[in-house]
Order: sequence, then C-alpha cells, then structure tokens
Amino acid sequence: MLSPGEQQRVAFVRVFLQQPDLLFLDEATSALDEPTEAALYGQLRRRLPHATIASIAHRSTLRRFHDLHLDIPTGKIEPLSRQAA
Repeated sequence: MLSPGEQQRVAFVRVFLQQPDLLFLDEATSALDEPTEAALYGQLRRRLPHATIASIAHRSTLRRFHDLHLDIPTGKIEPLSRQAA
C-alpha cells in the first residue's frame, strides 16, 4: 500500500516515461512538501519542454512553473513570469 505522496511520485514517473504533449494535473503534488513539489515540476519543465501543462491546485507555489493563471471564481486570466525552476 503506497501513501498518497508515494502515489503522486509514481504518477510523475509514469509521466516521465510516457512523455505526453498535453498534461492535466489535478492536485498532483498536494501530498508532497514544497521542495519535492518544486523538484518534480522542475523535472517536468526540463524533461517535457514543449508539453502544455495545466495544473489545478490550491498552492500558490506552483505559479512559478506556469505561464498563465486562471482564477475560476472571477474568470480572470493573468500572465505569470515563469522563473527558472
């Protein structure tokens, strides 16, 4: 039996092996600490540089790995300046 954090890590390994062009992540790092989250999203950007990645999350720490932010309640879309991960 894997913990939620272990299950999330396994899911990332599957992504790295399959290398999709389009990736939807729903709370994909919710059970992980912020340094592990940053390491995994950094690997996504390095290993899948041309993939379109959409994340649904409550953590603001994911903003630095994306180009746009959509606020669901208001419908407002704002550009983000992605920092090197």
